[in-house]
Amino acid sequence: MSRISRLVVLVASVAAVVGALAGTASAVTWHVNGTGTFTATGPAVTLSSSTGGTFVCPSASVTGTYVAGSFVGTTYSGISGTMTYTGCNLAGQNTEITCGYRLTTTAQPTVTTVTSGTIDLTCGLTLANPGTKLCHIEGTVPATYTDNAATADTLALATSSTLRSTGAGCILGTNDVVERSPQTLTVTSNSGRGPHIVRTV
Repeated sequence: MSRISRLVVLVASVAAVVGALAGTASAVTWHVNGTGTFTATGPAVTLSSSTGGTFVCPSASVTGTYVAGSFVGTTYSGISGTMTYTGCNLAGQNTEITCGYRLTTTAQPTVTTVTSGTIDLTCGLTLANPGTKLCHIEGTVPATYTDNAATADTLALATSSTLRSTGAGCILGTNDVVERSPQTLTVTSNSGRGPHIVRTV
């Protein structure tokens, strides 16, 4: 191999190493610590649609699970669980809403404290007794998880108009846009501690 050929190979190798190091340095990693489970409660929430009805659920009970560890990726989707709303009054009937959720974090505006993203919701609106399902509701809601040092952690769900309802006879309409009022859930387990999330680059 000529001297020029060896020089070309050397330059290419150095460029490859520099590129690899740059890629490693810019990799996003989510570090999650905690017990792996939490519970939370929340105040009243209102659901409404332009063509259907409006009703209020007086409170929420929430469970959540997550896997502690370090995860490489631009987002982290490791927190999921169930939100249950009972005592909802719909045209004089006692109803309840049960939602499966998954939180996907995308940014950390305040390092180690405030983590933002979206929550995917899949909900069923049912008569409390006998449990007949009236509506299916699903979509995404902007969310912010706050790791408070002096008080309990919170999960804040912003106002959303991206949810949709389906179901024959659904009071919120069929394939109608459902608006959900904002709500802040407060962690009640583990002395108010949920997952501790740190995003590094």
